Amino acid sequence: MTSTTHGISRREFFHAGALGGAFALVAGAGLAAPAQASPLASAAFPFTPNQQLLDAFMARRGGPIGTGGKPAIAFRCDHHLNKFQSLVLPLHQKYSIPVTIAAMSQMFKIDIGSNGSNNLSFPALQKLALENGLEIANHGGNHQDAPTDQRLREEIVYSRAALSKSLPLLPIELFTPPGVAGTGYGGFDGGRSQYSFQRYSAGRLITQQHAMSTGYAPGYWPMTGNPLHSMGNVHIGLHTAEYIRRGPSFVQAAKAQGRGVCFMYHPSLVDSIDLAALDDFFAWCANERDAGRLEILTTTGLMMSSFNSSSRHNLLSRNASFKTGWNGWNGAAAKWAIRNEFGFSYARRGSSSTSLSKDVPLGVHAGSVRQLRIPLRSTTGVRVQIEVLNAASGAPLRAAKDLVLPKSTVFKPLQQYLILPLTGTPTVRLRITPRTGGELHVQEPQMLAA
Repeated sequence: MTSTTHGISRREFFHAGALGGAFALVAGAGLAAPAQASPLASAAFPFTPNQQLLDAFMARRGGPIGTGGKPAIAFRCDHHLNKFQSLVLPLHQKYSIPVTIAAMSQMFKIDIGSNGSNNLSFPALQKLALENGLEIANHGGNHQDAPTDQRLREEIVYSRAALSKSLPLLPIELFTPPGVAGTGYGGFDGGRSQYSFQRYSAGRLITQQHAMSTGYAPGYWPMTGNPLHSMGNVHIGLHTAEYIRRGPSFVQAAKAQGRGVCFMYHPSLVDSIDLAALDDFFAWCANERDAGRLEILTTTGLMMSSFNSSSRHNLLSRNASFKTGWNGWNGAAAKWAIRNEFGFSYARRGSSSTSLSKDVPLGVHAGSVRQLRIPLRSTTGVRVQIEVLNAASGAPLRAAKDLVLPKSTVFKPLQQYLILPLTGTPTVRLRITPRTGGELHVQEPQMLAA
């Protein structure tokens, strides 16, 4: 049965071109090509998306991200990256939770001091993003009002071009409107409804230059699998410990509606009490995800999420099972063995085994955020290293994680988020290397759109 949105089937949505186009840039400028009207969008939505950017956006993720009836959440944070790096990034890494960063093109020049961003640089931010799944969104140039057409172009168009130039391995697909005083971007006011993206010059520039945008349209996120339904959706601000502690109740309320939630925090406002509350909330989210009751995505992943579907693109394999053999893995050459147990299959490391690995081409999926999910078990205890790297050279991507598996009879999922480089890495390699002696069992890994 084909699901529908606004009376139009998802099959028709894809046939309308949502997976068939290519990302187009004006040569040498880093500017998106002029918006092309989508027949579907013009009929069903009160704004005109840039169809080329939307096509590339959806193709990177391989279509809708099905959650199989589970709610999905995302986290985003404002700039102020000094506090983010020192306080909150360690929590994202501890619990393997991605985050979307609202970045200004001038932030390393104007965001100065303890609450600023000047401890980082664009090359350092890009490296962190690739290795940890930190999605970067355009948040304007300098967080100032833009009351004229020229100023709007500076804050929306030129800012995106500057971010793309400074972060060449990351796609800048998303706009996150800054809260500004004065005219509020000529009446746009952050995007209070989807109509704002057509009615105001700022909204039209945003949709011409970005595949998607957040905003301040109220309500939980729809999770229909069609990202255009999420254009302009608002976040829930985690600005106090009290609100952070209410996080699970927001998730449960969204689940009851078959919807998702995007949470946002300002790193500059996080104190020790807030940080402890964030630690508790992140732990709860990670536990719910690992138990199979919740999906944690990026902001754009949440836009692509589908509550009523279980289909989700896996870069490594369609079936994610060793039941039919090695499925492109080097298991035989690396001297691993396939074992079957209670209806599932896994790879077992032997006494002379080397690294278990698989190479996969990126193609149109380059630039996408991915969730690496690997069920692991050791009946003796073992130390293991997981790497995702450029299959040719190891650069510019090498996301590595070392972990110690305790003795257990139960498989537990390793979770790690990363971004596949937009350029320079035609093929990635996932490599699993035992670092000590002992049993190591691996169910076939997944590299899921996130």
